[in-house]
Amino acid sequence: MSLKRNKQIKRIITYAFCITGLLIALFPLIWILLSALKPSQEMFAYPPTIFPSRVTFENFAAAWNKASFGRYFLNSIFVTAVVVCGQVFFSAMAAFAFARIPFKGRTLCFLCFLSSMMVPAIVIMIPQFIILRMFGWLDTYMALIIPSLFGNAFSVFFLRQFFMSIPDSLQDAAEIDGCGYIRMFLQIFVPLCKHALFTLVLIRAVAVWNDFLWPVIVTNRDEMRTVPVAIATVFFNYRNVDWAGLASATCIALLPLVIVFLFARDYIIESIAMTGFK
Repeated sequence: MSLKRNKQIKRIITYAFCITGLLIALFPLIWILLSALKPSQEMFAYPPTIFPSRVTFENFAAAWNKASFGRYFLNSIFVTAVVVCGQVFFSAMAAFAFARIPFKGRTLCFLCFLSSMMVPAIVIMIPQFIILRMFGWLDTYMALIIPSLFGNAFSVFFLRQFFMSIPDSLQDAAEIDGCGYIRMFLQIFVPLCKHALFTLVLIRAVAVWNDFLWPVIVTNRDEMRTVPVAIATVFFNYRNVDWAGLASATCIALLPLVIVFLFARDYIIESIAMTGFK
């Protein structure tokens, strides 16, 4: 009886700890949402209140109308879609080569490629900016897309681990049947790793959608702004900050990512559960 009680106590403590951590992680998002639902005069009420005295959606309408959010959303959706498709495609090919195609110096090449993760992104921004300026691509979609289109070390490493977890017998059987590496990659390995690919799509989509520094460096025209840049430039300046509009615009910008995660949570859980199994 005491052993059963001890298990129940441990389970209660575990659930309490997890719920507390979840509330701490979600508190900033909840605070932003509740702030966006408050009337403007309650944003700096003293004493401060967490819940709005009157729920209003006026801030969302005002934020949408204050800026050309339709144009900004189209820019972010287009750039995110193209960059993510390119990154996943090229990273998958590189990961397949490092995991399944034997060639001399494969391990050394992979380690050298992986070492690029230790280089801060800020270090290569100036050379990239100079190259794009020489090509005349500044303030265009090319500047937003090309530098990130061909994958990165993390994506290659992430997919390589999944490709290596596939049994060698499948590759041996494909080679016996006369299957080349391209067909093997497209018809065998990609379908088996679809959950990993979808998880990588989500990871890179969040990173590209939320990217602020690079778009603000290479774009100046209003019609080329992405959502994060638009939020910073429209609602925030050193003289006046529209806090209600800022909170509402932030909620609007987070909505697509929340919807995608709600529909894709099963793929993420399954891909994590499959990691390490052979």
